[in-house]
Amino acid sequence: MIEVDVLAALVCVICWSICSLFFLLDGLMSDNSLSWFPRALLIGAAVVGLSGLPVRAQQITDPSPAQAATNVEPTSPISASFRTQDGVSVRPETVRVFVDGQDVTSQSVITKDFFTYRPAQPLPAGRREVLLEFTNTQGVTRRVTWSFNVGSPVRASIDLVDHNAGNRPLAAGEILLVTVQGTPSSRVTVYLVQDGRQVQTLQAQEVSRGTYVVNALIEAKDATREGIVIARLENNGQVRFMTAEQPVRLIEGATGGVQRLTTQEVSATVSTATNNLLPQVTNVRDGDRVSGSSFTLQGTTAPNASVRVNVTASTSLGGIISAQQTVANQTVQADAQGRFSVTIRPAIPASGTVYQVNLSATSGSQTSPTVTLRLTQQ
Repeated sequence: MIEVDVLAALVCVICWSICSLFFLLDGLMSDNSLSWFPRALLIGAAVVGLSGLPVRAQQITDPSPAQAATNVEPTSPISASFRTQDGVSVRPETVRVFVDGQDVTSQSVITKDFFTYRPAQPLPAGRREVLLEFTNTQGVTRRVTWSFNVGSPVRASIDLVDHNAGNRPLAAGEILLVTVQGTPSSRVTVYLVQDGRQVQTLQAQEVSRGTYVVNALIEAKDATREGIVIARLENNGQVRFMTAEQPVRLIEGATGGVQRLTTQEVSATVSTATNNLLPQVTNVRDGDRVSGSSFTLQGTTAPNASVRVNVTASTSLGGIISAQQTVANQTVQADAQGRFSVTIRPAIPASGTVYQVNLSATSGSQTSPTVTLRLTQQ
């Protein structure tokens, strides 16, 4: 009984202290000292009533670029995820986004789960700071900051365009080999202008750092007296063009029908056997869109070669990758003419899914470089 009385007395002292505190605060803000009592009791009751609810910061996860990341691309999107904790979540309508002190909220995509912002112009090199300000469902306002370092922008360039149809014309059944050297990790396309009457578009593959190769089988319909080879390189929005010095001659005046390649006088020569072995997908190109519940890859390689096919799928929401899985990882056999075909069946062919297709071919002791395509689900 004594212990209960003591406890009751302590509770009274605490409550009186709280009321006295609000009396003092109210006296500072109001000339009417008689109005303090009801307001103090109400505010005090509110404080006691909220004491059982956890007041924690809404957790911000997966910032991108990551905290203290270096050599970030100037055009990289900025994003982060919101994670509900103990029933407390972000109120998306209160979110404000600042980059280097500039309010970019109106240019951002904001949902209850994440935000993302893609700079309209490349960010300057150096340290960049992101400030995220929001109010959670408990009415508590929070500010979160992180920083990263933008690398100096890559200057796109083409250093060399060469081919094997300049010193002698190529016959039907031979391989036109075009080699381009330029900025690594770029997208390279080769245009073959044939006698000023038609243009063939050929996608190049990066077989080693900064070295891109096109292999095209010459057919009877490709007869060309004077062809122009033009390489187009794209990197981070920068586009460069270069034309090969020598014209291309195909079939006209050719003396042989045996498939062979001349040695290329470039610093990164790819062997003849590897060039013949390099898988070429013929029914789709890098960047194409596919539809339906499955899609087929058809291509060519060396006769009877084994082609390793690896396909991964990435589903993106607002610039944030939310799911990534392996769709196919198998080996198919090319026929006696070097033709191969494989059907890919994604488990969930959701619109916007990006498929990365990696192919390499093996014949005996030779293995080709990996050819990579990116396809998008319609």
